[in-house]
Amino acid sequence: MDTYYLQAIVIALAIIFVVAQNRKIDIYPLFAVAVWLIGVSLIYGKYGTDQVNFYSNDQSVHLRIMRIYIQNEGFNLQSIIPLRYLITYPTFLLSKIGLDEVLVLKTIQIVSLIGIYFKSKGVLTSKGISLKFWHFAFISSPLMFFFSLLALRDLTLALFTICFVFEYRFQRCVLFVILIFLLKPHLAIALVFGHFALFLFKSLRSKFNLLQVFLFSVGSYLLGSYAFSVGSYFKDGFFPGFASGLFSQRNISQILLNFSGLQFFSLINDQGSIVSASTQFLLFTRIILFDSFLIPLSFLITTLFFLRKLKNESFLIFISFVFYLGLVSQTDFNSTRQNIPFIAAMGLVSVVNIDCALSLYRKKPLR
Repeated sequence: MDTYYLQAIVIALAIIFVVAQNRKIDIYPLFAVAVWLIGVSLIYGKYGTDQVNFYSNDQSVHLRIMRIYIQNEGFNLQSIIPLRYLITYPTFLLSKIGLDEVLVLKTIQIVSLIGIYFKSKGVLTSKGISLKFWHFAFISSPLMFFFSLLALRDLTLALFTICFVFEYRFQRCVLFVILIFLLKPHLAIALVFGHFALFLFKSLRSKFNLLQVFLFSVGSYLLGSYAFSVGSYFKDGFFPGFASGLFSQRNISQILLNFSGLQFFSLINDQGSIVSASTQFLLFTRIILFDSFLIPLSFLITTLFFLRKLKNESFLIFISFVFYLGLVSQTDFNSTRQNIPFIAAMGLVSVVNIDCALSLYRKKPLR
């Protein structure tokens, strides 16, 4: 048997052993690890060493970082962020004892998925909500399962994001935003901006006011768009100029498509598009990974009409997301994958408020 499969089995058993408590195990981690083991094995069986080019070439970028840059340069303080040391350096060290680098990165993702589940379960419990089967359409959902099979960083970012959003101790908030910054600086900036906007919003009014939220949203989108130019100057020493046509039909439709999981429609007529799959195939994947549109739309609807709990968290997520859209609207990297950290947090807010609305409906007396 190929050592890759043996390592995958050993890792899966080790994760199950760690999460088991008092000789009892939560069924979800067991199911998640089983699906992960089958998934990573099937991908390796079909693609072999070329598996790093399955779905996203960012996996091959991670491999190149470890085998070329870290291998030849060692630890370089200036490379912590661009070379994503938070996940690549530990993986590089583990590869020195014989573990497959790609498999280690995928292990980080399945562990992050399980972390998202336990964090979400903890938030629900704190709100007096028992975990139900339909909740899994919103937390640790099919989209999250799929990305646990890839050697990327998205689920780790999602875990840090929900920990940041639903953490109420300042020191831990700082820790999580630093971890996010080390993996994706502009995501961290968007979340910090959301916190600042929340503080300002609460200072102006204590009630949830839709007009004020709309004004904050427009301002966040503008500032996010301008922040891209400022960030480019500090990062590359080149100022591309401030964006124009921010409220054009194309840009507005792009924002709306983000909330429906159909971002690829904005790239259909783009000759230089990074999207290589057909529109029919992408629509089919949306049926399978239904949470890619279910969660953002549910979050938007519950925030507008059924928001009874987690109001501060909802505002923080929404404003941070709009600011983030302003940033990514200036790039070619506008995809569902980019939204995963927000989708994880949106799903949790949606579950709490939908469950609250259903409870009130059941208690409503019949006439």
